[in-house]
Amino acid sequence: MTKSQTDTDMPEPLTEDQFKESVQKILMMQNNNDHNFKILQYQIDDLRKQIQDLNELREVFHLPPPENLNRKPFNEVD
Repeated sequence: MTKSQTDTDMPEPLTEDQFKESVQKILMMQNNNDHNFKILQYQIDDLRKQIQDLNELREVFHLPPPENLNRKPFNEVD
């Protein structure tokens, strides 16, 4: 490569305003990520609570565990 080709491949340096704008956008994205993480964490916690509540209901009503749901019935003898 010649010197002139290398010069054209290099991006122009950012101006101070462009740099400030870029940093502002990065900070805004980080803030959005933090906010979305809080929402997702709340949803995960809520789902865990629902699962726990359903498991407690299963125990209260003496329901079989899910892995026994399709088990063949026992042969009954009178």
